[in-house]
Amino acid sequence: MPGRAAPVAAASATGTLAPPAAVAARSSDPVKVTAQLQEFWRVRFPAEFGRPWRDIRAFVPVHARDKAPPCVDRASDVADQAYYCPPADAVVWDADGLIPDVRRSAGAPGVLVVLAHEVGHAVQTRLGLDDLQTAHPADYPTILLEAMADCYAGVAAAGLGLDAGERDRAVGSLADFRDPLGVEPGAADAHGNAFDRVASFQDGFDGGARPCADMTLANHPFTLRAFGSAADAARGGNLPLPALLDGLGRDARSWYTSLTGRAGPPVADRSTCAGWADQGPAAFCGADPAVVVDRARLDTVSTDIGDYAAGTLVAARYGLAVLAALGRPVTGRAAGDTAICLAGAYTARLVDPKGTFTLSPGDLDEAVAVLLTDDWAARDAAGAVDPAERGYDRVDRFRAGVVGGSRACLGS
Repeated sequence: MPGRAAPVAAASATGTLAPPAAVAARSSDPVKVTAQLQEFWRVRFPAEFGRPWRDIRAFVPVHARDKAPPCVDRASDVADQAYYCPPADAVVWDADGLIPDVRRSAGAPGVLVVLAHEVGHAVQTRLGLDDLQTAHPADYPTILLEAMADCYAGVAAAGLGLDAGERDRAVGSLADFRDPLGVEPGAADAHGNAFDRVASFQDGFDGGARPCADMTLANHPFTLRAFGSAADAARGGNLPLPALLDGLGRDARSWYTSLTGRAGPPVADRSTCAGWADQGPAAFCGADPAVVVDRARLDTVSTDIGDYAAGTLVAARYGLAVLAALGRPVTGRAAGDTAICLAGAYTARLVDPKGTFTLSPGDLDEAVAVLLTDDWAARDAAGAVDPAERGYDRVDRFRAGVVGGSRACLGS
């Protein structure tokens, strides 16, 4: 499709443009949202890049019977899409399908993230990225430009004052726009999996606009991957729970040994620890010691989200086991935080594995989904969790482990 299609974004800003009362009554009207985004970048762009902002020429809602909007041949080409058209300097969106669907599923934060992503492409144009991509296409593939736009969307989302709950809905909406399973990073229309898109959003939300502009293939690796075999593709990248627990249990024990120098605890179905089920479908019991699973509950997680959603919960309990072996506390918020980070560190070894147990396309998306929706991975060995715990923060800690490894989690 001409132009750049697909929604999403990331954010961070010094100060906000919307006072708390306005945030509480956040609009899901795309016309009002685009006006807010334009005003935000009028202020933020000169502050970040030392040059004036040039207003976007047109914001175009498209209805089924409209004449052809910029960059496409007919209105029907915009169905379920939003895009930025550089030649017309226009942000275009499907007003009949896409926006109402996003509004129903994610509310005003979802509408904001869709449009902020497309405005992010307009930011790129004003920084000269169109010319750079033309001159050096190998250095600026589609997936990198989309990651930048996700990052700029994060910048706008932070600057417009998303609260913690809205932030979770925004990244959940972004995750919904992940690429289909099996798309390769070099594909002409690749936008990224949920993990990559949320990561880019977080870079902008937490770090501001400069990290977005400085993104390269070298400093911003992607985890999007094709299926490794026809068999994996046929099962949609999902293993039956017994096979998952067998493979992950053996591999995680080996990882545990590499960190602690001790034999790793097994995956067990029973425990001597009272109240272990308070940790969720998977638990760490130091008295056994073992990582204990409730297969029925884990199977529900695997069926509803995917096999590595269950795998992430098990990996986080192995994180608690590592803490116990190192003589560190396994209760308290710090223990839960570190367990999630270690689950990410463990998962990183599966992205580019040296053994036979590896991730499938979609596995990291399943990790993001379970971390966004449930707090099980953040629970300590007593089953306690901070009531203020948020999905955004769980994904951020998991990502810290994926990117930085166990040292980022353990500080050594």
